[in-house]
Amino acid sequence: MLRLRTWPPLFLLFSVAFCLSARAEGLPELTAPLTLVISLERPLPAETEAEMHREMDKLMSQASIRVEWRQLSDFSAGTEVHDLVLVKFRGTCRIQATPVFLDERGPMAFTHTSDGEVLPFSEVLCDRVGVAAHSAMAGGEFGHRDELLGRALARVLAHELYHIKGKCNEHGRSGVARKALTGRELISRTFDFDPADARRMIKADD
Repeated sequence: MLRLRTWPPLFLLFSVAFCLSARAEGLPELTAPLTLVISLERPLPAETEAEMHREMDKLMSQASIRVEWRQLSDFSAGTEVHDLVLVKFRGTCRIQATPVFLDERGPMAFTHTSDGEVLPFSEVLCDRVGVAAHSAMAGGEFGHRDELLGRALARVLAHELYHIKGKCNEHGRSGVARKALTGRELISRTFDFDPADARRMIKADD
């Protein structure tokens, strides 16, 4: 689970549990695709969607995972996929021109569990991600807020996919899988998984 803290620097907090250990050897070639089946309460701006896909491809390729995006509306009875994760984007996936004040205690994203098992079902709360991204922007970045929101959404979702693919809720010591992230890290030009955490996602699939 990811939570928003509104004092500077902004921190996004995640839950903690058990996780499989990472292996030391190099990463394999890209595997069969991970299918992200998404549902949206409201449409994404085109720039937000494009940047979210680009950033997600970059992040998950660090774990040799190829991402395929599908809309929930694309599916019918008998549709087959290799590796499926359901993702629901709730709220308004836009950064408002004026600040939006939300209860800082609420989660920004979470992945469902059952009897301690991590399930392939995540929810992202767009309004809270938008607040986090907006709080870290300065100057000309406001003119690219749709793009930067897409980057932030990808990093929030990639953190949840780390838990799903790693079959765990434990966090890394650095990078996208770390327990606390700043708003600046969500929108900065470069922010990656720690290599050990990327390997951990592969280890869990062996």
